[in-house]
Amino acid sequence: MTAPATKRGFDWEAAGRELGEKLDGYHSIVVIGADPVATGQVAVGIARVQSARRRTAVGDLFAESPPIQALVPTDDPHGLVDTFVYGVSINRIAHPVPDAGDLYVLPSGTEPPEYEEILPSPRWARLAAGFGEVGALLVLAAPASAPRIEDLVAAVDGAIVVGEVAPRKLPVASVVYAVREPRPAPPVRSPAATRTKPWWRHRAPAAAGIGLTLVAAGVAAWLAYRPLAGGPARLGSKPDSAHRAVGAGVIHTDSAAAADSLTDTTTASAPSVLRVSNPQDSAQASPFAVELLAANTQAGAILKLQQDGSSLPAPTFSPALVQGAQWYKVIAGAYGTRFSADSLLTALRRRKVVDAGSGMVVRLPLAFRIDSAVPSSAVPGLLEAYLDRGQPVYALRQPDGTAWLLAGAFASIEQSTLYAASLRASGITPVLVYRKGRIF
Repeated sequence: MTAPATKRGFDWEAAGRELGEKLDGYHSIVVIGADPVATGQVAVGIARVQSARRRTAVGDLFAESPPIQALVPTDDPHGLVDTFVYGVSINRIAHPVPDAGDLYVLPSGTEPPEYEEILPSPRWARLAAGFGEVGALLVLAAPASAPRIEDLVAAVDGAIVVGEVAPRKLPVASVVYAVREPRPAPPVRSPAATRTKPWWRHRAPAAAGIGLTLVAAGVAAWLAYRPLAGGPARLGSKPDSAHRAVGAGVIHTDSAAAADSLTDTTTASAPSVLRVSNPQDSAQASPFAVELLAANTQAGAILKLQQDGSSLPAPTFSPALVQGAQWYKVIAGAYGTRFSADSLLTALRRRKVVDAGSGMVVRLPLAFRIDSAVPSSAVPGLLEAYLDRGQPVYALRQPDGTAWLLAGAFASIEQSTLYAASLRASGITPVLVYRKGRIF
């Protein structure tokens, strides 16, 4: 089936397909936009690519998104609204899409969604966790204007924003990608038209440009010499500060790249010889963690680990440059779903390991592997020895019962380079890997 095209002809489904190639590590995602056609096409494009690899369900919360509705092979009107309001089984509303791999469609339902009632439901977190447990993917298309949309996003692995409109209350850290239609280039004026302009039309823009340049220079100088004023109040998660293009109109902003541009001055263009040594494990990664705090010294980060590390799962820290100063982010946890990391954060707040309202869930799929195939009996002593030397090493249990010893947790290759230098100085060859395995 072919989804209807948008008025201006941009291929939103193709953009979705390009994104679909990069979502192997996710198990639940919300595609958000103002246009039900464009948003639905992006969601369908993602789902079609992923359904060739694993079981995938695409759900409609628009009432109705035409591209998703076009996939429904039955006249049964029941859908997501009926599941969340009337308790209809999710298996009953999931319809296999013919000739589309392992793809299922979840229609909107017999009546328009009451967003304020449906979106905050705790059932979303349980549904997302279920998809994660079996290695499947849930793709939901929803309007950007829906009340409580931020509650739905918090229950899943993240959001993809389609178009120029984003929900006002949606945390930047929850945005995984953004998809925008390329803007047309401005028309080029002919030399003849330029020569016919009066002299004052040439000089006025020039004068204004000089003035704006002076103002910009002044602001840049102020920002360059402005003191840190006690450090950042909140450090956003930084899965990819490099903003790589994923094709025409697709901008990679993996989990808070916009926040990176405000808080992290790490130079993305700096040369790096680091490569991820196990790219085949990206789909099995355990990327979600909790950022407890940011210390302005390494000693402060080590002290936090010494105080609470024995009660923290996979504790570590990672250096980061913030407004030109080096900070150390203290991290705990390595989970395959955001829901599990949220549960850890709630528990840490309850135990007062972090203050109420402090801490945040972050997506950090990479780490440096210090050792592999470590017998489980040797792990506790090795971890203690590394911590005594000030190295934030933790263990993840592998399927064969042995453990990987890892250090740090990073959102991107670029962000890992700062710690790589420290490892080399310690005589350790940095091996960058996708974090995978269960907490030891």
